[in-house]
Amino acid sequence: MYNSIVQAECVNLVKLEHLFIDLEYTKNQNKNFNVYRSRSFNQKNKKYLQLEEIKEAIKKADIKDLKYIYLLGKNAMSHPEFNHILRLCLTFSPVTIFSDGECINDKKARFLKRVEDEGTNELIFKIFINHYDEKTNDEISGRGSFRKALHAITALNKYGFNPILVIKTSRNNIQDIKEGFIELGKKFKFETDDINFSFIPDENTKNFEYIEFKSQQQDFDCMHSRILTKSGVYNCPFLMNDYRGRSGGTLKDFSTKCYLETENCSICQKHGKRIYTNDWV
Repeated sequence: MYNSIVQAECVNLVKLEHLFIDLEYTKNQNKNFNVYRSRSFNQKNKKYLQLEEIKEAIKKADIKDLKYIYLLGKNAMSHPEFNHILRLCLTFSPVTIFSDGECINDKKARFLKRVEDEGTNELIFKIFINHYDEKTNDEISGRGSFRKALHAITALNKYGFNPILVIKTSRNNIQDIKEGFIELGKKFKFETDDINFSFIPDENTKNFEYIEFKSQQQDFDCMHSRILTKSGVYNCPFLMNDYRGRSGGTLKDFSTKCYLETENCSICQKHGKRIYTNDWV
């Protein structure tokens, strides 16, 4: 019998077409370990990726092929310098904002539309919502998450945005969910099309199967994008703050290779297509 070593599949970055920026630095800690956080502005501000850091990072990056910039973070829109960061990113490319809807109301949506109109690049919103039924959604995402997302979608739609619904699922019931959201959208004049739905796998589901989206040709997020965080550069949002997905310290010297060795990588392989990047161009 011969001993053999199984090596994880390696994929290469084709082009840096999609740049993710994690605005809020969140360090993974033991759930039983509580940390006191100061309420002062200076102390609170330390957990955010700063505007100057983003400016320096983009200067070092080769962005000639850049198609989209994505702003991430659980409370990204509450960043003290969010408006400045958004305007900066819009000078380079269209910007996609991921949000659960918490910071988006009528006033904020009106302001964001004014910011978009200042330039030529498009502003896109991806709102996390998991089900068209309020009770079912809140059981998955937490109490009040449905109304929070719905109010954000309504406000964005009012000012001419066409938000995309990001739906985590581990079941092959896509058509039922689509029909449910279409009926829900009719109640507040939000016309949904296929482009308004982004179905992504639930990373908490180990035995994930997504037969509908399997493809012979591999086309993963890590082949087209990198994510900038407070702690360095990572291959994709799934691997953020996971040392196995870290590809470098800055956007100047990051690695173009990515080894598909994590459970999240196997989820992407089963999914068979990109999960987080905009793939309609």
